Amino acid sequence: MPYSRTSRPPYAWAKKPFESDLSPARRELAAALQSLCALVLITPDGADAPTPNPTQGEVANRLAMSESALSRALSGKVLPVRRSVEVLFEAASTDASKQGIEIGITLADLCQLHKEAADQNGITATRLSTDLESTSRQLNAALDENAQLSSACTELRAQHDKLRQQASLKAARLRSLQRKYAVLRRKAASLQKRVSLLEAGSPAPPAPSSGTPAAAPLPVPRQAGDRQRTELDTAAARHVAGRAEALCDGGRQADEVLALLRHTTDAYSPAETALLVVLLTQHGQRDLVRDLLHIYGRDKPDREVLRTALELLRSGAPASAEALILTAAEMRRP
Repeated sequence: MPYSRTSRPPYAWAKKPFESDLSPARRELAAALQSLCALVLITPDGADAPTPNPTQGEVANRLAMSESALSRALSGKVLPVRRSVEVLFEAASTDASKQGIEIGITLADLCQLHKEAADQNGITATRLSTDLESTSRQLNAALDENAQLSSACTELRAQHDKLRQQASLKAARLRSLQRKYAVLRRKAASLQKRVSLLEAGSPAPPAPSSGTPAAAPLPVPRQAGDRQRTELDTAAARHVAGRAEALCDGGRQADEVLALLRHTTDAYSPAETALLVVLLTQHGQRDLVRDLLHIYGRDKPDREVLRTALELLRSGAPASAEALILTAAEMRRP
């Protein structure tokens, strides 16, 4: 029966394209193998003569190779074993002799090409192994760096949570202080109202019960024969004297003490001022007494100075009375 073939050119399958990165030795070996394959003759079963257009599979069977192995060897993708190269050379030499064709290469040259391709393949493998090892080291370094960054990120997250907690506590503390400040402002307004009433001579409303001790009575003009007012004068004077001593003993600035004394001279009556001078003198606060008499004699009118000097005489402090009058006279000297 006739043997049918395709219309492709003979041995077209043997002309495999080479990849651009194929080494020169591999390329030269693959080109030699392609030339040898084109010389192999195949006589199909039942045919009287070799076919002019054998298939790749038929040539592979003749060489005792798989078709895929032959295809990869011809394209240079795989380096065939040396025995396969020798079998191909023997088959091509035999068939070329039948046709009276020179194959153009010796077995020794072909084996040398195979050796060079193998050596170059080893060099390439070594280079790839080196590159792989270098890449592996870089990957391990990157993994270590990533682990360090992850640990640092965890620490920063913990610090961030701690700062947020501290900020929350401070915000709560601030709200508490704001509430206390509002309460103190209301109390200050209430005390200011009481002070205004006392200075006007009106009875002050009772202070709200808050568990804190009541403030000392503020000075108001004293009327003659008012025994209760005398007791209040004494309490007020003792309160200011105690505050002045506390400021001095606490190491406060002199400005705070002078501010207290200026307030005292503005708000206290002559009797209260005289009692305050006596109390400070008894406690050894002579510097405070001197400053108080200086401020009083400088700022108060003559009538108030004389009334206070009289109260000092009645309280048994003639030296202070004399010092007050002399201070006032010195301040009014032209």
